[in-house]
Amino acid sequence: MMQKDKPCESPGFSARAVVASRYADALEERRSRPDRVFYDGEDLGELDPNLVVLSSEARENPRSWTVARKWTVTILVGAYCFLAPFTSTIFAPSLPAVMSEIGETDPVKGALQVGVFLLAFGVAPLFLAPLSEIFGRGVVLRCGNLFFLAFCLGSGFCHTAAQLAVCRFFSGVGGSAAPAVLGGVLADIWDLAGRARASAVLGTAIMLGPIIGPVCGGWMSERASWRWTCWVPAMAAAVLELVTCFTFRESYVPVLLQRKLARSKRDHPEAPLYTVLSLKPSGEIGRRIIGDTFRPIMYLLLDPALSLLCVYFAFIFGVMYLTIVTFAFVFGRGYGHSEGIIGVDLLSEGLGALIGMAVTGKALALVYEKQSKTEYKSETRLICAFPGALLVSGGLFIYGFSAFRTHFIVPLLGMVIFSAGFTNTYLAIQLYIIDSFEYPASAVASLSSLRCLFAGVFPLFGQRLFDALGVDWGVGLLAFLSFGLGLPFLPLIYFYGPTLRKIGAANRRKYGWTM
Repeated sequence: MMQKDKPCESPGFSARAVVASRYADALEERRSRPDRVFYDGEDLGELDPNLVVLSSEARENPRSWTVARKWTVTILVGAYCFLAPFTSTIFAPSLPAVMSEIGETDPVKGALQVGVFLLAFGVAPLFLAPLSEIFGRGVVLRCGNLFFLAFCLGSGFCHTAAQLAVCRFFSGVGGSAAPAVLGGVLADIWDLAGRARASAVLGTAIMLGPIIGPVCGGWMSERASWRWTCWVPAMAAAVLELVTCFTFRESYVPVLLQRKLARSKRDHPEAPLYTVLSLKPSGEIGRRIIGDTFRPIMYLLLDPALSLLCVYFAFIFGVMYLTIVTFAFVFGRGYGHSEGIIGVDLLSEGLGALIGMAVTGKALALVYEKQSKTEYKSETRLICAFPGALLVSGGLFIYGFSAFRTHFIVPLLGMVIFSAGFTNTYLAIQLYIIDSFEYPASAVASLSSLRCLFAGVFPLFGQRLFDALGVDWGVGLLAFLSFGLGLPFLPLIYFYGPTLRKIGAANRRKYGWTM
């Protein structure tokens, strides 16, 4: 049985102590930096040959990857981010055929088949994001995709409403893995200057998914069976998994360090090798995992800046899903469009999302370039959200009060404006959250979860809202509420964000969630 090394007799211990001291000092100095990337102590390697670090020269650290590899991983994550929201709405145009075939007449239960996917999509990231900060981004992403594939495939063979609801719920759980890890992947790979463009690509993938879904679903419901709206996403997931096997690379530095340490120990079993992860105080493993798992919930409950932004964006995200539900009534009954043409009408939101991505990506880069010349504040990311908040409300007003009264192009133009403002707001808020919190995957998971919960619930009461107020005043009410939430929340966080985040940190310390 090996005896513990005595600190005073071990030269390795003294070198390790020096590394620990320097590492602690470096962490303290880095706390004030806006880029919250994990520090692996690479520049401390010369102090102790037993310290295992990631070599930037060998491109082991994701920040030192080639641009091609960075974009490869980013686009793969974007493809996953597109696929699950796409699946959430490709099913929607087929609902009448589905309910007729399985013998269900309650329209609320029909809407629930769409909503249950989104409810799972909202709950699962609260647990998947922290798991990615323990076991890595890749394992969570790919296991989630396999889960998604299996239950999408199963959905196409269901014969009862209960079977379908269960399969769609679990496919939503698997599909939520990509939104759960996207914030972490962006922070792992991209610095502050490059993050805006990459965030725009991922954000637009999430926005286009629920918009293009009904376009495909509408034609499938006309030309084939509704079951293909389940099987086609499963096929796409299988192809994506095959591509990922050869092209995806893990980006989370602690996991990469652990893997390199394991390889180094196999090659040099006699050496007392270690990483900076060994220098941090390690509590009970079970307690740490539980703490990590509940981190997104604690962020959401205890950090006022994050909570206010999540509530605002979740509301307008729910509104987007609610407007998608109104298209069948507005353009089907009101303008006589077929199911397939209604799907084409929905491309107006896709066009707006692309416009919003192009403009916002450039605007975020320009604001960062100007701000980086002085003292950078992550709150400057929110500057781009102000015009977006106005476009969201303005687009809704145009859509609601022009429907049935004018040519169908006018309400579609309102949807283009709404979607452009929506994408603008989302990208600015997402980038602010990634820049502002130490664990970006968990922080973005808080945003993702709340928005999907709203999106799952809103369509359930949408028809009653429009029956009571009409499409004009129903949509008008949503426009007023979105403006009423954005007007105080965005300026408040822009001016007082650092103070609110300090309050959040104090709250977490108070309740023992120092993270």
